[in-house]
Amino acid sequence: MKKNEKTTTDLSTKHFSRYGEFLVSFELSKYGWNVYNPVYDEYIDLIIHKHVCEDCGKNWNLTPALVCKKCGKDFSKSLKKDVIAKKICSDCGTEMIGNKSKCTKCKSISLVSRPSCNKCDGEVEMIDHSCECGSKKYITKFRTIQVKSSRIEHKDGKSKNTFAVDLKPRDLIKDKYHFFIWCLVDDKSLPHFLVMSVNDFKRVMGNSLSGISFLKDQDRQHFSSKDFGKWKEFLNKFDKLE
Repeated sequence: MKKNEKTTTDLSTKHFSRYGEFLVSFELSKYGWNVYNPVYDEYIDLIIHKHVCEDCGKNWNLTPALVCKKCGKDFSKSLKKDVIAKKICSDCGTEMIGNKSKCTKCKSISLVSRPSCNKCDGEVEMIDHSCECGSKKYITKFRTIQVKSSRIEHKDGKSKNTFAVDLKPRDLIKDKYHFFIWCLVDDKSLPHFLVMSVNDFKRVMGNSLSGISFLKDQDRQHFSSKDFGKWKEFLNKFDKLE
């Protein structure tokens, strides 16, 4: 059976690159980011955004909530069928359940819809969310991401225990909202993520950025798959995106 098992080493270079982007996308979603793919390839692989509280930074829910005015039951988290479709006659006050178009008592067609709570019969209303900290203000964050993916390097069928990533001068977009995420997949097909800003990359690279190899698109960063070498400070640093 094991002979038939497939791993990331069976993916073509093109497909592995896309695979890395998917892994990064799913990881970003854990941190509350919404992920989009640009229509054109301009050295940006992903566009991400989120809404957060202006005061405390917690994720903000923009979807309106359905809440009972009387008991506070939140129907946003339950089945909408539990909201009772009640109608009240404006003329005689008769209350009716269901899709009525005429009062069952006085035959008036002046009916008022009143979505009601199945727990306390209170009126259900649609309200905007506020933060747990009490704030009613939110901000929107946008970031652009370039993903670089790498598998363990091998030579003559043996693992070199290294990853390799290529970055070129054209990748160094001068925007404080642009970031690199390196998706590094080990021999067990487990992903590891290095998250850094463009300035972080420049700082670690130092003088080698002005070297002939980098300027000629021939620089390739090789580093340990055990401890990630000089890049280990960026391991899972998704907070940098904030």
